[in-house]
This record gives sequence, C-alpha cells and structure tokens, in this order.
Amino acid sequence: MSRAAVRMLYADRVTPWPAAGRDVKFPQVVVCAFDEWVANQIRDLVAEQKWLLREVRQPAAALELVREPRPGVLLIQADPTGDATAPLGLLADAHRLCPDVGTVVVSDAKLADDDRAAWTAAAFDLGARAVLFPPLTRPVVEDAVSGLMAAAVRRGG
Repeated sequence: MSRAAVRMLYADRVTPWPAAGRDVKFPQVVVCAFDEWVANQIRDLVAEQKWLLREVRQPAAALELVREPRPGVLLIQADPTGDATAPLGLLADAHRLCPDVGTVVVSDAKLADDDRAAWTAAAFDLGARAVLFPPLTRPVVEDAVSGLMAAAVRRGG
C-alpha cells in the first residue's frame, strides 16, 4: 500500500493541532482597536504564554489575520455611543467566516443599564463570546482572553 493510500485511510484519525511533524503555528490574539489600551491590558499575558499579539486599526486587516489557520482570539474595541458599524460588521464577519475564533467586544463607554443590556444582546447575537464594559481591569480582560484561547487550542484552531 502506498503512503498516499495510508494517509487517506487514516486521515480522519489525525489530530489537527498541534500534530507532530507539522508546521505548528503559534496561537494569536488579534486586537482591533482605536487606541492601545486593550492591547496593553493583555501584553504581559501574551508574552508569558508566547502567543502572537497582532494590533490593527482596520476591521479588514483584523479579519484577514483571524482567518489564518491557527488558534486565535479577537478583541474588538467598540464605542456604542458613536458609530459602531465597523466593529459590529467585523464581529459578524468573524463569526460567519471563522466561528472557532473566540471574540470579545470591549467598550469603555459607560451606558445606562438598559442600553448596556441591549448592546450586549446585539453583540451576542452577532457572535461575541464575551462583552466587557466598565469597570474593566487587567485581570478581567486577561481571564476572558485566556479562557477563549484555551478553548481555541483545545479545538485545534
């Protein structure tokens, strides 16, 4: 039996990531934000875990990065009091095109309870796994990212 035939026979039994002998890609955290605050909250965690940190300002660039075949988490900074079209569009596109990528929407806007609940529900409907509002602390953001990354790695990216 040829090697190709053996590979086809056992293809469904191969562990997808990290598999011995394959080009293992490091997990990545993609941050699409209009300032560096979000990335600064997870910079130490990312360095400690030896993950890649990719910071972008444009939703199209973020979408291109999360489509890479590697475990990943996407953090999207959004301003619900301003124009949230681009961040919500990125959220919907990421969920549709890469459903295994855990997505966290982060906002520093202080909203009334009803507005925050409506905005959170909309983000969950579009595919967010977590939605974070103030008060935001480093451990809260780190916990969300590390938990979603653990799930992404377990699924094989």
